[in-house]
Amino acid sequence: MAESLDRAQALLQAGGNEKLAKDLFQMLLAELPEMRNNIEEAWRLQDATALRDHAHKISGATAYCGVPELATCARSLEDAIKMRADRTTIEFKMERLSQAIDTLLLHGPDFLASSWS
Repeated sequence: MAESLDRAQALLQAGGNEKLAKDLFQMLLAELPEMRNNIEEAWRLQDATALRDHAHKISGATAYCGVPELATCARSLEDAIKMRADRTTIEFKMERLSQAIDTLLLHGPDFLASSWS
């Protein structure tokens, strides 16, 4: 499984600016609960288009944060929806995404408190 936070990647994406990298990560952490709720609601409503769009939004939000596990899980869910995978496969991908979110929310404060350089 991919790493939850790749500090070196986050710093590289933020031009070496640790404060910016941490700010971007903190903004992602703040948005993750709502993003997960949106995914769950789209699933409950059986709205494949909204589900794909929300997975894509999470994937995009990871672009500058150095969160490879979350990025991989979001892309995997989005791809499964695009390929019209069966319900079991999509549920599995959603669970993996939810676990990646849980990991970041649990360890995020510790990640932010540590040095990234």
